[in-house]
Amino acid sequence: PDEEGIVSRKPQNTDDAATSTSIIIPTGGEIFDDGTILELVDDPRQRSGLGLLKWNGCKSVLSPEVAHQGRTYVPLTLDPTVRRALRLASHASSFGSPETLFQELVALAGEYTDLAEPFRQQLVAIVFASWLADCLPTPINVSLWSPAAADGARVLLLLSCLCRLALALAGADAADLKALPDQLPATLLVLRPASSRRTRELLTTSGWRGFHSGRSGRLVETLGARVFSTDVPVGNRTLGPIIEIPVAPTRRPLPTLDAKRQRAIAEEFQPKLLQYRLTHCGTARTTKSTDVSSAGSTSELASGLRACFSDAPRLGERLGVLIEAEQSLDDVRRDDPRVVLVEVLLARCHEKGRAKLYVTEIAADLNAALLAGGGTLTLSARLVGSLLKSVGLPTHRLGQSGRGIKLDLATRRAIHRLAGLYDVPSDRRPFRDCAECAHAQDAEA
Repeated sequence: PDEEGIVSRKPQNTDDAATSTSIIIPTGGEIFDDGTILELVDDPRQRSGLGLLKWNGCKSVLSPEVAHQGRTYVPLTLDPTVRRALRLASHASSFGSPETLFQELVALAGEYTDLAEPFRQQLVAIVFASWLADCLPTPINVSLWSPAAADGARVLLLLSCLCRLALALAGADAADLKALPDQLPATLLVLRPASSRRTRELLTTSGWRGFHSGRSGRLVETLGARVFSTDVPVGNRTLGPIIEIPVAPTRRPLPTLDAKRQRAIAEEFQPKLLQYRLTHCGTARTTKSTDVSSAGSTSELASGLRACFSDAPRLGERLGVLIEAEQSLDDVRRDDPRVVLVEVLLARCHEKGRAKLYVTEIAADLNAALLAGGGTLTLSARLVGSLLKSVGLPTHRLGQSGRGIKLDLATRRAIHRLAGLYDVPSDRRPFRDCAECAHAQDAEA
């Protein structure tokens, strides 16, 4: 075999009788120009536990290897730890209609998460999109903002039961991500990824069809979806199109999502979602964006999803709207503590004689405001410091009393700009005799 593991041998079963030898190609899935699809599936009969499902547009056949167009494809060789982490369907099964499957998954998300209805629907739209990630024109990058790690982890675990070739990871950095199997178009579900710039680049800029990254002299195309859960909003630090979903702290007891229940969910829905992929990825792959202004944006991804559902146009439209939903939705703002943080800072910087603010003071104000708004989570001073940094207000040591921010002219102006950016309510009521408020109002006018 060469460096890619490709060898030539006599084929066992071939659809090309004239071929006497066949190139052996390990694969994590293929889509051919004639509409044939190969999918990596669970096959307990094989030593590796893997098989290939071949779909010819009408029916599917499971086998340990597939001969097609003079080549023989075999399942990708995976490290046993990677194989155990993957939840794979062993077959494809009918899902009724796309609308029915969508509603079933929204109900499931409502049972196991405390997300608001719009975000449950958005989460399910991402599940659908993950099964077409290698067909759509734009990468699927999703950021879950979750101040409590347990809430973000629960959402990721549910996604691991439903998304295509899902791998749930913790604390991964760029080196960890590059060490994953090259030819596996996995959906990466990363809890608290490393905060380095290189890791963010890798998470948010890979996944473009036709573009490769270099690895040890080889070119690798990574086409799976990526979902990562962080303790602070990613915001404009990303380098590519991204879908952001806030995961508010859970306010009610939720059913246990243990390994047994995860397995049951996967066994029920993975075969349905696999059939969904087989019947829709042909349309997705041939879809081209006609909106030049939206190239590389979530709008282009939404257009691709809409086009996939010629058999269910109403659902296609709904999925498109969910994918390109803007962060300015009121529900998002209520779950985004940055809005409340800027509100607190705006009030404090108008106090006469106030020259500095300690992080502990800001945390107390912020928690009081969140509690008054119906919240139940208490944010630590460390987390509040991270929030300040995320909005462009890094803290500094202010003597023995701890870290904080100086309320000099530059900082006050920055806070007023943030008030306009986040559309905080008090920004519409300028403070009397405040030159920065007047300047902000003049700029808006």
